[in-house]
Amino acid sequence: MENGWDVTVAKIVRKYNLTEVVKQYSGEIDTIRKLDAIPDIRKLCRSWIKKLPAVRGNDEEKSHLYRENGNEIFRSRKSPHVALEAYSKAIFAAPRGSPALALAHANRAIVLMSLKRHREAYEDCQLALDGAYPAENRLRVLFRQAECALQMRDREGLERALEGIEKFSEEQDLASFEEERYKRLQQLAEMIALSEIPPESDDGLLSFPELEEKSDTVHGRFIVTKNEIKADEPIVQEKAVSFVPVYDPRGHSEIPPFDCQFCGEVNIIPFPCPSCGRACYCSVACCKEHSELHRYECPGYEKHLWYLIGIAHLGMRSFLDGFASSTHNLEELKECNAEKMFQYVSDKAEMQYKAYPYGKVFRLVANLDKMLLSDMVQYALTAYMLTIYLSDFTQFFNELGDRPAVMPKEDWFLYSSAVILRHIGQLVCNGHAISELRVCTASENNCLEADSFNIKAGFLHRCFESTRVFTGIFPQISMFNHSCDPNIRNCFSKSTLTVYATRDVEAGGEIFNCYGPNFKLMSREDRQSALKQQYCFDCDCIRCSSKKDEDYEMYERYKCPFAKCSKQFIVAQNVDPFEKDIKCPMCKRIIDCSCFQIIASGMSSEGEASYEDFEEALKAYNKCKLILSQYHETKITLAHMIFIQYLPFSGLDERCLNALKKLAYEFVQIREHRFGMMSPEYVVACFYLLDLLVIESKCEGDFHVDLESATIVDKFKKAIDIFGHGTRTRVMQYVKAHLG
Repeated sequence: MENGWDVTVAKIVRKYNLTEVVKQYSGEIDTIRKLDAIPDIRKLCRSWIKKLPAVRGNDEEKSHLYRENGNEIFRSRKSPHVALEAYSKAIFAAPRGSPALALAHANRAIVLMSLKRHREAYEDCQLALDGAYPAENRLRVLFRQAECALQMRDREGLERALEGIEKFSEEQDLASFEEERYKRLQQLAEMIALSEIPPESDDGLLSFPELEEKSDTVHGRFIVTKNEIKADEPIVQEKAVSFVPVYDPRGHSEIPPFDCQFCGEVNIIPFPCPSCGRACYCSVACCKEHSELHRYECPGYEKHLWYLIGIAHLGMRSFLDGFASSTHNLEELKECNAEKMFQYVSDKAEMQYKAYPYGKVFRLVANLDKMLLSDMVQYALTAYMLTIYLSDFTQFFNELGDRPAVMPKEDWFLYSSAVILRHIGQLVCNGHAISELRVCTASENNCLEADSFNIKAGFLHRCFESTRVFTGIFPQISMFNHSCDPNIRNCFSKSTLTVYATRDVEAGGEIFNCYGPNFKLMSREDRQSALKQQYCFDCDCIRCSSKKDEDYEMYERYKCPFAKCSKQFIVAQNVDPFEKDIKCPMCKRIIDCSCFQIIASGMSSEGEASYEDFEEALKAYNKCKLILSQYHETKITLAHMIFIQYLPFSGLDERCLNALKKLAYEFVQIREHRFGMMSPEYVVACFYLLDLLVIESKCEGDFHVDLESATIVDKFKKAIDIFGHGTRTRVMQYVKAHLG
């Protein structure tokens, strides 16, 4: 991604001829020392950070406008979810500690109460009371907070709210109706039992096979199973040692993605860090739990630094997560320097990695010696810049405790920079993308019912998009070697990854992951190139050794529609049937592709769709099928266009509904064939059929789920388990509410 830091790195490399200065990789410490020997580099890095503009909300007037917009929407009863989004924007836009911030939290609490999200509403009330909320109106917030605690059966929370009301009454007399309300809440508080945390249940705990780490000169370290594993059985479960959000272009908007940076919950009601206003949490408790680490990242969030450096943010997070555990009890070290400290931590990781998670991270391969020198220099400069950030923009090096007695601060600087460099190198080839179903914002696509967070009938396909939400490091699972045809699949829940077998694995068999290049998604040549560039090895898995691409090409082949030819062929990547006709390389005849353009043109049509328009689109799709192989990926694109345009109106015409169901069967079949049933692609494909079935259930007349649909629904109920608890619960509530 081209950004300001990339440009700065390129300028520094050219100006000081750093590839010639470094020449070749000779260890993390030595590489950093070579950069540190050029004083101007430190000045340039510091200057670049300092010039980054602040992005933290600091516009009270803007916050006020968002809040007023939320008030208007909520009063009109148009959509509480759009109002909720407006209030959240008001929170992100407000200056820290301002009356606007307190007012936004208080107003959001009202909407959350109406949507029965009492826990978040309670915390919003508390944030308003702790902030600069107008003194004359605090009583109403205290009563709201008490009602939330009552609904949650939270006696302690209710008593805290009642204490606030009592304190308010000592300074100002309560009205008679307020006094009655206060007494009623006191009586109800006595009826609520003190909260008890139920003991953890062992129900549903998974059992895992015994795994063993091995190594050889060809493949390095790898993992085998000591026990036989059957298909769909769990293999291992691991919590991310570190994880950070994935930043996309929407990170420049007023609000970041609504995912918790501490526990990994997604699609949350956001509680931003009160200082930077950018890091999101699902609760005040998570925000406090993360504060010990986040205080070193907070200034970077204010400047949007983490968005600009991509995967290097996870390198910094890994360093911060592991610093304390890797550098305590240093009494045995005498007259230490950066090199000795680095070796000490490295040896400790190798000898004690089973005892502490960070040791497992530190011993992962970084490939700094195998990657292109230009890439390694860029990563080294990024690590160096991040250490300058810690030194000059945080209190990190002023809070080392007794560590400076072991070695000077300047050596701690060099050591820290070297460790961050190692982590960046490790994460380029060991980082895991954590995928989830992201709920679309209400202003983009209001898919939720007005009185709850339940999904409207027929809106499931518009409610979610499958996307990467975090990048994490799972050091044990990172030890699995690559195969273009892996024998595992991943299931994420918050920041925990559970790995399942996709086929039987015999005792002593190796566990294989896929690092991205899959034999059904890329040609052998492209897979080899991608793996060599990012992971620095030549793949010799079974699929690559066969040197055949049939399993990939079946999704890319076109068919000549002329009877005398009927040959299948692959077109060049720059050939697009949506733009112009294509030529059969066998018979040399021009194939009419206007059918593709007819379907695409419907997406840009502003008029109201009719059944005649649908018939025309369906005829065009059937003509496209004559040109496309059975599982061609373009069928997915075409079907998606048709669903988006005509699914909302399918309940008005039985013919349209039935035709779309047939299209949905084909859509699901193609996705299952290429990605398998337990995949995000399959789950999202099923959304269209589920919505059509729900729409059909709302039409007049008897409704029953036909056998083909019932089979897909049953498979979907299993496939949705690949996502986290919150996502599963919301989606299955939709299925049960409408289809039973």
